Amino acid sequence: MKKENHSLRQIGFFLFCTFSITWLSWLTIIIGNRYFDALWYGEPLFWLPMLIGGLGPAFGSYIIYRKYNKEFGKTSFFKFVFGKKINRKAWLIFGFFITWRFLMIWIAFGINEPIAILYMFLNLPLFIIGGGLEELGWRGFLQSRLERVVSYFPSVIIVGIIWSIWHLPLWLILGTPQSAIPFELYAFLGIVLSFSFTAIYKYTKSLLLTVLSHAWFNGCIGLAVYIGRDGYLQLNLSWIVFLVFIVELIMSATLVIAYNRKK
Repeated sequence: MKKENHSLRQIGFFLFCTFSITWLSWLTIIIGNRYFDALWYGEPLFWLPMLIGGLGPAFGSYIIYRKYNKEFGKTSFFKFVFGKKINRKAWLIFGFFITWRFLMIWIAFGINEPIAILYMFLNLPLFIIGGGLEELGWRGFLQSRLERVVSYFPSVIIVGIIWSIWHLPLWLILGTPQSAIPFELYAFLGIVLSFSFTAIYKYTKSLLLTVLSHAWFNGCIGLAVYIGRDGYLQLNLSWIVFLVFIVELIMSATLVIAYNRKK
């Protein structure tokens, strides 16, 4: 019980830091839009608070690392992120999910141009900063701590819901892809991806590969985003998209069930 309470205190502190950094940064954009006709989506100044907010989970993980350094058993935060040796099996699992992403956007959105692959590689550093580094907090800390309190399935769902709620301010910022999607649908997709990224993290035991997987997903979805008639980003979500994500959910959940039984 003491260990569970200790984990819950750490989780609460992490969420407080993460949500404070993110929501205060994105609130700056919302206030700028509504009261000062500034910080509109796509403007140069928009990206500073947007980026700081997006790095909230990474900042939160670093703060929690500094506060509870001894429990991580690492000499530096750098080793916490990059210290695990990546073996051949981990690369195979990573390659499987990377290939699946291309199949996903091909089947669901009909994107199969060779130039898309080049686009992904050229822009991967941007997607790492603007999405991938979230994994330092979500999988690197929150998922592992929650599994000390509740079992695997509930913990993955809880992380998916928290992750979705963390994005909530983006529905109040015109132009974001999230603002064009119903929140309930986005939460469902967040839970699916929570299962996928957790499966990658468990099998590869590499936070770095999990970060790259998250960035790769953002890049793939970015290929399907287009500018609508109103000038804002749009994303068509047909029944095929839902079917593909359901397949991914079943696949990821099965992989981790097999992993847990093996352990």
